[in-house]
Amino acid sequence: MSKQVADFHKQIVELVKKYQFRDRDQILSHGISVSQCYILETLYSHGSITVGLLAEKMYLSISTITRVVDQLVKKGYVKREQDTNDRRIHVNKITKAGEKVYLKSWENIFESEKAILNNFNPEQRALLIDFLKKLNQSVSEWHNSCKVK
Repeated sequence: MSKQVADFHKQIVELVKKYQFRDRDQILSHGISVSQCYILETLYSHGSITVGLLAEKMYLSISTITRVVDQLVKKGYVKREQDTNDRRIHVNKITKAGEKVYLKSWENIFESEKAILNNFNPEQRALLIDFLKKLNQSVSEWHNSCKVK
């Protein structure tokens, strides 16, 4: 089993590095960082959310998220608003300009995803996607078990 763990680690590390560098090169050309793009993606997908929930979804600290959101606010890609149900709470919302830069940056990423998936037949793609879902679920379960209760 220890050889499998080592092999698994090696493959995951190589995959993550390739994706991070690919993402960085593609996203930076649009004037935002990878972290900023992931925050825009999260806000685009989930709508207005608090910094705490954003930090949870991004697996980052609230202070890190606040710093990155501050940068996005300065660029006009995110705005902070009071929650309509509780005025003590502030939520972060992607702006039209933020949506535009997000969609443009991810357009390039999606094209590279298509090129990668072209190396697999439809059945293999379905198996790959199912495997990745299970891997993500396993990582989430592990991550949740590590939280201080």
